[in-house]
Amino acid sequence: PQREYTPREECASPTMANESLMIIAAIAAKEKRDVATADVAGAYLNADMEDFVVVKFTGRALQIMCEVNPSFKAGIRKEKGRDVLYSKLAKAVYGCLKSAFLWYWLFKGTLEKLG
Repeated sequence: PQREYTPREECASPTMANESLMIIAAIAAKEKRDVATADVAGAYLNADMEDFVVVKFTGRALQIMCEVNPSFKAGIRKEKGRDVLYSKLAKAVYGCLKSAFLWYWLFKGTLEKLG
Protein backbone atom coordinates (compact mmCIF):
# COMPACT_ATOMS: atom_id res chain seq x y z
CA PRO A 1 0.00 0.00 0.00
CA GLN A 2 1.29 3.43 -0.99
CA ARG A 3 0.14 5.09 2.27
CA GLU A 4 2.48 3.00 4.38
CA TYR A 5 5.68 4.37 2.85
CA THR A 6 4.72 7.74 1.36
CA PRO A 7 4.83 10.67 3.79
CA ARG A 8 1.82 13.01 3.57
CA GLU A 9 4.00 16.01 2.65
CA GLU A 10 5.28 14.09 -0.41
CA CYS A 11 1.87 13.28 -1.84
CA ALA A 12 -0.30 16.34 -1.22
CA SER A 13 -0.65 19.23 -3.62
CA PRO A 14 -2.19 22.62 -2.84
CA THR A 15 -5.91 22.74 -3.49
CA MET A 16 -8.24 25.71 -3.26
CA ALA A 17 -11.04 25.46 -0.69
CA ASN A 18 -14.57 25.54 -2.10
CA GLU A 19 -15.30 28.65 -0.04
CA SER A 20 -12.34 30.47 -1.62
CA LEU A 21 -13.54 29.57 -5.10
CA MET A 22 -17.06 30.80 -4.36
CA ILE A 23 -15.75 34.12 -2.94
CA ILE A 24 -13.57 34.68 -6.01
CA ALA A 25 -16.52 33.84 -8.29
CA ALA A 26 -18.80 36.24 -6.40
CA ILE A 27 -16.24 39.08 -6.59
CA ALA A 28 -15.67 38.44 -10.30
CA ALA A 29 -19.43 38.49 -10.96
CA LYS A 30 -19.95 41.71 -8.97
CA GLU A 31 -17.07 43.41 -10.78
CA LYS A 32 -18.27 41.99 -14.14
CA ARG A 33 -14.88 40.40 -14.80
CA ASP A 34 -14.24 37.86 -17.50
CA VAL A 35 -13.38 34.45 -16.05
CA ALA A 36 -11.88 31.47 -17.83
CA THR A 37 -10.85 27.98 -16.86
CA ALA A 38 -8.50 25.51 -18.48
CA ASP A 39 -8.02 21.78 -18.40
CA VAL A 40 -4.79 19.99 -19.22
CA ALA A 41 -5.81 16.71 -20.83
CA GLY A 42 -3.79 13.82 -19.41
CA ALA A 43 -2.08 16.23 -17.03
CA TYR A 44 -0.54 13.62 -14.76
CA LEU A 45 1.04 11.86 -17.75
CA ASN A 46 3.29 14.89 -18.25
CA ALA A 47 5.00 14.25 -14.90
CA ASP A 48 7.67 11.58 -14.54
CA MET A 49 7.04 8.97 -11.85
CA GLU A 50 10.02 9.16 -9.51
CA ASP A 51 9.25 6.09 -7.42
CA PHE A 52 9.48 2.45 -8.45
CA VAL A 53 5.80 1.58 -9.04
CA VAL A 54 4.69 -1.65 -10.69
CA VAL A 55 1.26 -1.98 -12.30
CA LYS A 56 -0.45 -5.32 -12.92
CA PHE A 57 -2.55 -5.56 -16.08
CA THR A 58 -5.18 -8.29 -16.51
CA GLY A 59 -8.33 -8.87 -18.55
CA ARG A 60 -9.50 -6.16 -20.95
CA ALA A 61 -6.78 -3.71 -19.86
CA LEU A 62 -4.14 -6.30 -20.81
CA GLN A 63 -5.82 -6.86 -24.19
CA ILE A 64 -5.81 -3.13 -24.91
CA MET A 65 -2.15 -2.80 -23.92
CA CYS A 66 -1.21 -5.59 -26.35
CA GLU A 67 -3.36 -4.08 -29.14
CA VAL A 68 -1.62 -0.73 -28.70
CA ASN A 69 1.84 -2.31 -28.58
CA PRO A 70 2.06 -5.96 -29.65
CA SER A 71 5.58 -6.24 -28.20
CA PHE A 72 3.98 -6.35 -24.72
CA LYS A 73 2.78 -9.88 -25.51
CA ALA A 74 6.32 -11.12 -24.82
CA GLY A 75 5.96 -10.04 -21.17
CA ILE A 76 2.70 -11.88 -20.49
CA ARG A 77 2.85 -14.49 -17.74
CA LYS A 78 0.32 -16.93 -16.35
CA GLU A 79 -0.86 -16.38 -12.79
CA LYS A 80 -3.52 -18.74 -11.43
CA GLY A 81 -4.42 -19.61 -15.01
CA ARG A 82 -4.91 -15.97 -16.05
CA ASP A 83 -2.74 -13.85 -18.32
CA VAL A 84 -0.99 -11.00 -16.48
CA LEU A 85 1.47 -8.31 -17.47
CA TYR A 86 3.56 -6.35 -14.97
CA SER A 87 4.93 -2.98 -15.99
CA LYS A 88 6.96 -0.28 -14.26
CA LEU A 89 5.35 3.17 -14.41
CA ALA A 90 7.37 5.81 -16.21
CA LYS A 91 4.77 8.57 -15.78
CA ALA A 92 2.43 9.66 -13.03
CA VAL A 93 -1.09 8.26 -13.38
CA TYR A 94 -4.40 8.88 -11.66
CA GLY A 95 -4.69 6.67 -8.60
CA CYS A 96 -1.11 6.95 -7.37
CA LEU A 97 -0.72 9.04 -4.23
CA LYS A 98 2.19 11.08 -5.54
CA SER A 99 0.70 11.86 -8.97
CA ALA A 100 -1.02 15.11 -7.96
CA PHE A 101 2.12 16.17 -6.10
CA LEU A 102 4.36 15.45 -9.13
CA TRP A 103 1.99 17.24 -11.53
CA TYR A 104 1.73 20.27 -9.24
CA TRP A 105 5.51 20.70 -9.04
CA LEU A 106 5.93 20.20 -12.80
CA PHE A 107 3.19 22.73 -13.58
CA LYS A 108 4.44 25.23 -11.00
CA GLY A 109 8.01 24.96 -12.32
CA THR A 110 6.85 25.41 -15.90
CA LEU A 111 4.87 28.56 -15.01
CA GLU A 112 7.82 29.96 -13.07
CA LYS A 113 10.13 29.42 -16.07
CA LEU A 114 7.65 31.27 -18.28
CA GLY A 115 7.69 34.20 -15.84
